Amino acid sequence: MMFLYLMAALLFGVVLAYFVLEYSFLVPAPKGLPVLMYHKVSESVPDGLTVTSAQFDQQMHYLRKKGYRPLHFSDLMQLEKCKDPLPRGAIVITFDDAYTNFRDHALPILKKHGFPATLFLPVAFIGKTNIWDRGSEPILGAADLKMMANNDLVEMGLHSFLHRNYRDMAPEDIAEDLKNCRETLNYYGIPYFGVLAYPYGGHPGKDPDMRNPTAMLFEQEGINYALRIGNRINRWPFRNRYELCRIDVRGTDTFCKFRIKVKKGRTKRFA
Repeated sequence: MMFLYLMAALLFGVVLAYFVLEYSFLVPAPKGLPVLMYHKVSESVPDGLTVTSAQFDQQMHYLRKKGYRPLHFSDLMQLEKCKDPLPRGAIVITFDDAYTNFRDHALPILKKHGFPATLFLPVAFIGKTNIWDRGSEPILGAADLKMMANNDLVEMGLHSFLHRNYRDMAPEDIAEDLKNCRETLNYYGIPYFGVLAYPYGGHPGKDPDMRNPTAMLFEQEGINYALRIGNRINRWPFRNRYELCRIDVRGTDTFCKFRIKVKKGRTKRFA
C-alpha cells in the first residue's frame, strides 16, 4: 500500500511540475502592463501570425468581461507625465503591418467591444503589399489610414520605413529610416504618435555600444516608446521606454494559453 502511495505522490509531482513549467501553474501573475501583439485577422484560417475573427472576438469579450481597460500609448505618456498609477486592468492592443484585414475583420470587433488599438505602419509599403516577406497580402492605403487615424479607436505608430531589422542598422541609418517615415506620413496627412514597434522584434539595446546613441536619437526624433517582443508584463513605471515587451498572440494558441499570456506574459515558465 505504501508503494502505491509513493507512486501516486511521484506521479502527482511529475504532473504538477509539467503544469508549472508548461503553463506557469501556481506562478503568481506579475503586476504591470500587458501589451498584446497581433498581425492578421482572418475569417477562418489561423496560423502563427493570424487569428480568426471568432478567436479575436472571444479574446476581446474575455478582456471586457474581466474588466481590462485598453489604452493608447498617448494615454500612457500622459499618465507618466502626471506620475499617476497605472489604472486597474490597463492593457494595450497592438497590430503590426497594417494589413487590410485589420480594417475588414479586426476593426469591427474592436468597435463592438469599444476597445482602442495601436496600428504600426510599415510606411514605405502603404497601399502596397508585404514585399518584405515576398508576399502579396495588401497593406492599407493612405485614405483608409487617414480616416482611421481620425477615429478615437485607432492610434497610428511606426513599424519603420522599409521593415528592416533595427538590430542590424547603424544609428545614422535608423535616423534616415525615421526621417522617411515622418516625411511620408506628413505628406499623406496621416497623424501618428511617436511609438515604434521594432520590425522582427530586433532592437539595438542588445548591443551596449548602440543602446545609448539610439536612445538619444529616439529622443531627438520624438519617439516616446519603442517595443520589442519579449513576452513579459511591463513593470510600471517603465524602466526603459525603448525596450517595452509585447506578448505574441498566435492563432495556434488555445484560449487557455491566451488567458495565461494576458496574465503572465507567457505560458512556459522558462521560455
